[in-house]
Amino acid sequence: MSLALACSARQLLAPSCARFSALQARSMAMMKPMTPEEHSVSRTEFWEKNKNLGRPISPHLTIYKFQLTSILSITHRYRVSYGQNNSFLGTFPVWLNTVQELHFAAPLLLAAKFALAWPVTFHLFNGMRHLAWDMGHGFKIPDLYKTGYTVLGLSVLTALMLAAL
Repeated sequence: MSLALACSARQLLAPSCARFSALQARSMAMMKPMTPEEHSVSRTEFWEKNKNLGRPISPHLTIYKFQLTSILSITHRYRVSYGQNNSFLGTFPVWLNTVQELHFAAPLLLAAKFALAWPVTFHLFNGMRHLAWDMGHGFKIPDLYKTGYTVLGLSVLTALMLAAL
């Protein structure tokens, strides 16, 4: 039975496979062979051209403008990898007690409590945003920015309220 299914599947996919291989052959770039001398000249011209144009050698992140969506994604991933392990969440009351026992001045105590509360509130609200995405809502660019700013605002306000307790 499985042999019959495999054969029928091959016959159904054969026309599409042939079409794909023809497309692949048409889009393939042809490279001409180069001698070692031609290669060194080509490589030298490449670096001289980039130097004259003022291009950095390895741009990596320097060529990208950070956007709200990328910053929130990086922050969320960092929060998941750092804050979700048991060493932080399991000892959260211990951390809070340690901060209170340091007898900081009021502004410094508020800042320390905010530093403990903000990652948790950010993760909570950004998790809700991800749940909305899982349901298929909010994928248009204006919606992404609206929900991003909403997550930031709500997480900061909630963390400030928790830190003020």
